[in-house]
Amino acid sequence: MNDSSHHCLVIPDIHQNVRWIESILQKEGAAADRIVILGDYFDPKVESATDVSETCIYLSGLQKSNSAPITFLVGNHDLPYLYDLHHRRSPNTSDPNPYLNGAYNPYLSESIKQHLSPAFLDQLEPFAFAQGWILSHAGVHLRHLVTHDRAGLDALHSSLKAQVVNLPHRRTAELAAIGTARGGCDEHGGIVWQDWFKEFEDTLDWPQIVGHTIIPEPNQKGRSWDLDTKNGSYGILANGKLEIRCLPKE
Repeated sequence: MNDSSHHCLVIPDIHQNVRWIESILQKEGAAADRIVILGDYFDPKVESATDVSETCIYLSGLQKSNSAPITFLVGNHDLPYLYDLHHRRSPNTSDPNPYLNGAYNPYLSESIKQHLSPAFLDQLEPFAFAQGWILSHAGVHLRHLVTHDRAGLDALHSSLKAQVVNLPHRRTAELAAIGTARGGCDEHGGIVWQDWFKEFEDTLDWPQIVGHTIIPEPNQKGRSWDLDTKNGSYGILANGKLEIRCLPKE
């Protein structure tokens, strides 16, 4: 997870709003030497979102159309579709999907399989490290780390990367546990499910940037930030400092 960027563009939950991300890239992409997208590519939240096939085609070609390297993180809305792809599940199967959420539609997995490139799937990451900040979908917690240092963070990344490449049949606590704050049965949410207000804590050695919990305006806890304003806010990390910018909400 080494990082040498000086101008990192951070984009939270997309939810199939291709026009929104393209507007950000047209405005900010030329200056960026790294781009990190915080996951949740699927399950639309706004009326202007594109359909799943167009979204997949756009995501598959995104790196080729941008000179800055892009880090694609995984979100909780992506996991059920990834599980279907990894295990070749039929939409008509009676076996439950262990990663499902309320927006999941098993029939969309066929379109994702057809239109999303294998290269994109290979690039997915559980979280990233940029300019002294941890970037993830919902947040890394102390309880996710075996040791509370950079070695522990690297070990967690290696473990979760293996899961993102091939999701296990049972949700692991670190990746996809759903805490009671989000209606689950687990003691605490994993890094794609952790609730910003009731579970996230700014107690690591590094500040964090997350999405996942939708808020009307960017919200700060200690040194850390939640940027998910439903296709509104995004961030610029420049030499270790975060600047939050916005496009008009749709």
